[in-house]
Amino acid sequence: MAVRKSNRLSLQQVGPIKAADVVFGDLTVIVGPQATGKSIFLQTLKLVLDRDHIHDTFRRHSVSFNGDSGAFLGGYYGKGMAAAWNKDGSQLRWNGKQATLPDLARPSKGKQRQEKLFFIPAQRVMSLTRGMTQNFGQFDYGDPYTLRYFSDTVHDLLQNEFGAKGELFPQPNRLNDTLRKPITQHLYGTAKLAVDSKDFTKRLVLNVPGHKEGLPYTAWSAGQREFTPLLLGLYWLCPAGGTSRRDEIEWVVIEEPEMGLHPQGIEAVLLLVLELMKRGYKVVLSTHSPVVLDLVWALQEFKQLGGTESDVRRLLNLRAGGYANELGKAVLKKDLRVYFFSRDNEVKDISRLSPLSDETAEAEWGGLVGFASRTGQVIADVVNRTESQPKAKRRNKAAKVEAPAQ
Repeated sequence: MAVRKSNRLSLQQVGPIKAADVVFGDLTVIVGPQATGKSIFLQTLKLVLDRDHIHDTFRRHSVSFNGDSGAFLGGYYGKGMAAAWNKDGSQLRWNGKQATLPDLARPSKGKQRQEKLFFIPAQRVMSLTRGMTQNFGQFDYGDPYTLRYFSDTVHDLLQNEFGAKGELFPQPNRLNDTLRKPITQHLYGTAKLAVDSKDFTKRLVLNVPGHKEGLPYTAWSAGQREFTPLLLGLYWLCPAGGTSRRDEIEWVVIEEPEMGLHPQGIEAVLLLVLELMKRGYKVVLSTHSPVVLDLVWALQEFKQLGGTESDVRRLLNLRAGGYANELGKAVLKKDLRVYFFSRDNEVKDISRLSPLSDETAEAEWGGLVGFASRTGQVIADVVNRTESQPKAKRRNKAAKVEAPAQ
């Protein structure tokens, strides 16, 4: 069997990142507190992979940096972010090959100019204004490129591919029914996501039974507003018909897929993530949700202990059937990685997610279960302390608590 080559991105002294050495799997999850460099790292991954496509996109939209690498970096990462690169200390390596951000700020002379990585940013809710999609040029210099390009892609999808269609979700030719049902149940309920073209402007609305007009974007729940741009991005990645994926796209980055969602809604989104993996995409997530790591930990344990597709289905609450069985089998073959970005230390590989690890970062899943663990320990200590007291003393305390106020 041929050994599969892993991709590796290493950064040192870039923005808040002290040292990050990440080997990517089929699914790579990045966790850590705010402002530890997760977004910078993921944006750099896209810049490494899509350097010339990014430069071509700026040029196509009449954005010229006149060879000023600082201006390009501010336009790509966001205004003021050029200072993240320190010429005396910053380092970047992709698969062992050294590069610099100022180098990447200029187009190469290569012929490979197609996009390889599709990026769904944390700010995706900004791609919709009052239910209307925004194109690349409607944003300003200093708005991150990943937001501008994602928004432009969704805008093109809505204006062209879905231009003549009223209803966007649910659609029988978009996503398997196994994936649609949890979205209906936990995210939209009885509402239908649709395009309203009144007043000569296309807006997204929710058609709710009993309402004569669609609910405007501002009346949606926060979770629905956060999820809808993500859904549209996934529609783009999962074309209708017999095509399983966008041929040129190899990678998908999704920042904080859990935004605004109840844990059951997060489960519905994670099914979509597994669908991307089944279709052959390499997926990279950043997250603050323990639900995401619950899934990764369970899959890691299944792989180690000989779990089957039936166990995967039980975990995901899926009935046995052709698609669900295929999904379960597919994900058990995937390589899963988890990395913890801390504020003061090097990035750590915590892929085992062992609760018994001597490494606090791994045992507490990058801090995502630290409070829950501490809560359980404190309550256990209180219970043990109470039970160690004489029964008469405990009865007196209980009587004082239960005594009615005078």
